[in-house]
Amino acid sequence: MNEPTNQPSDRADESPLPPRPRVVLRVGFAGRRSLSAEEETRLESALRSVFQTLGRRLAAIAPGVPVDAGKEPKVSEFYGRECPLLRLVTGLCEGADAVAARVLEEVSIAPDGPAAPGKETRCLEAELAAVIPFDVETYRSSRPTVFQREFDKQLARCAYVCALDGIYDKPAPDTCSAKNRRARAYRAQAAVLLRQCDLLVAATDPEDAGKAGGTIETIREAMAFELPVVLIHTGTGDVHLIEPEEDLPSLLAQKAPSPSDREDRLSFWVTQLTTAADASLDSSAGGRGRRESFLVEFFDRPAMPPRNARTKKRKKSLREKIWSWFESLFRSGVRPKSDPSLAPYLVYRRRATDLNYHYSGLYRGAFLLNYFLAIAAVTLAAVSLVLLGIAAYADSGGEIVPLAGPSERQAAHPEAATNPAVWLLPTLLLSAVAKVILLSYIAHNTRSANREGWNDRAVDYRYLAERLRGMYYLPRAGSHQPPGAAPPRFASRAVRQSAADWLFEATVRSVSPADLPFARPAVVPTYDGRGNVSVKKLLTYDPLEITKSVRDEWITEQQKYHDGNALTMRAMHGVMERAGEFLSGAVIVVVGIDLILVGGEWLHLLPGPWERWTRPATPWLIFVSAILPAVVASLNGIRFQSECLRLAERSAVMKTLLLGGTPAGREGRWKLANNLAGLIDAAKRAPATDPGCWSHDALRLTERVAADFVEETAEWSVLYAKEIAGPG
Repeated sequence: MNEPTNQPSDRADESPLPPRPRVVLRVGFAGRRSLSAEEETRLESALRSVFQTLGRRLAAIAPGVPVDAGKEPKVSEFYGRECPLLRLVTGLCEGADAVAARVLEEVSIAPDGPAAPGKETRCLEAELAAVIPFDVETYRSSRPTVFQREFDKQLARCAYVCALDGIYDKPAPDTCSAKNRRARAYRAQAAVLLRQCDLLVAATDPEDAGKAGGTIETIREAMAFELPVVLIHTGTGDVHLIEPEEDLPSLLAQKAPSPSDREDRLSFWVTQLTTAADASLDSSAGGRGRRESFLVEFFDRPAMPPRNARTKKRKKSLREKIWSWFESLFRSGVRPKSDPSLAPYLVYRRRATDLNYHYSGLYRGAFLLNYFLAIAAVTLAAVSLVLLGIAAYADSGGEIVPLAGPSERQAAHPEAATNPAVWLLPTLLLSAVAKVILLSYIAHNTRSANREGWNDRAVDYRYLAERLRGMYYLPRAGSHQPPGAAPPRFASRAVRQSAADWLFEATVRSVSPADLPFARPAVVPTYDGRGNVSVKKLLTYDPLEITKSVRDEWITEQQKYHDGNALTMRAMHGVMERAGEFLSGAVIVVVGIDLILVGGEWLHLLPGPWERWTRPATPWLIFVSAILPAVVASLNGIRFQSECLRLAERSAVMKTLLLGGTPAGREGRWKLANNLAGLIDAAKRAPATDPGCWSHDALRLTERVAADFVEETAEWSVLYAKEIAGPG
């Protein structure tokens, strides 16, 4: 069973429990730059209604907020008790963007009923953020002069600003290369904006001709990105609600929903986005369901996994140590380096990784221990039979003769009654007690593993940890909307895993780009040069460094891991398979020898000297023929339970995907990243022909690699869902 790699699990951590995520809804905005006074009025009215509806439903979901108190969805228990946040992400443009920013300031959700004296009455916090295609000063200078004062005002309001590496080039007369540079920048701006929102609000006239990175193009990109869209028709004021799978022209030809229907659907969207796991938090007989227990454990149980009281490091269980020892016998390949962690995701991934290691160690150690103990139990049973067999031919038979009663054996071996061995019966009794203890422990071990869901928990936490790994890289490229996992639709694990998906998505929504370590305060001159504007947090992106990081720290190190894992799992499978084949052949040989000896004795074909050791040897031959099949069965059981061959094959496929070399000649992800790094480097060395805004290319590459790992993890989590079977 694979583990999250490149992340040390046994690390000192004074606060192992991560904070509950905040209730956050991220709304992207795209709109026309040119509006008449009448269109502006209609847009203000529509936006006010939309923002109020979104904000009120968000407040009703957040725990502890006096809006629809007592009616919160069950999953709200796992949100932090902070004021919910409605974030609007715009392009800091004139026209509709400015109207949306202005309306956002007016959004206020009143509490239900009178508030207690001194009690917090704020039910919603609204926040403005922006994504711009060029550096701040260049982008501001590209806007109309009459808007630049308002630009500075909005700039100062923004919680963060993402500035891309576009090149603003607009000569007179215009040229194709200049148009291409601007188009790349505006399309990149739209792409990054969509990666920072949960739904898009767009204000435009659908009959307008679309431009590169314009509103119509952004709407279509949002639908392709599977984001719901609120389209406000600036000409009529109609508000259309568009699901990703709907046909845009067909929907626009229909009548817009009524205000009440619109409020209901918008509220449903907010609920769906923020509480998607709620339906799966099922409880039975007043207890917690498995999905709810998963979230409770993640946030509220610092004692799990156990930690050393002095060092605060995770303590390995005995079962985990047994598996680690067993796996070390076959371990191969180069150990990969750790991923470059990214705060504030570190605490969440560390928690998921520690829990994965703990439960995967329990699960794998449990089934390995079961098979070892089963061999021991069979060995004790076989030894007992050997002792009984030997007793029939030796002095020790006196212990069992009284139990057997008069028989031909007594008559044939009267010496057994006169030379009793006092150790035989105690030995047989101790052997029987030991067998009962072993079998009882095996049954207890199996029940504990299956009842407590060690494998299910390990798979869930590994799935969560692997999805969080992508968040060490995606935000560096401007993406805060990671690729979704798409496991087989009709597998029960896809349903059970919804709590892990909710936790991951809620965490990603709650982490603001402003919280990232490379988001830094900045100061820029005002539009008129008479002062300064303080930017709370400015994020800039270096596409070359992003691409190199994906290539060298993600793809390369994961290739090392999958190469080593494939070698280790294949070696484990090969050794156990060859050992099983050898022992199966040995059983046939032993049984054949036993048949020859017994048949020779019966037919009196054996030489006289042989008969002295033939009878004592027979019980030991039976012992060997009983033990070896048990060992073979255990080896086959370990191979089946560990899925070592399948894991080896999956890691080999992932290695090929990362490095390339498929029969069809398909390029691997490493080569794609390396080629992109070469293109960016060459472009930067030739500024005259540099098309600019390579951040979009770096973003797409990062998402492509992230999607590969998400798909692999989702498929793996379904395939590896199994319980421990008794060793038989």
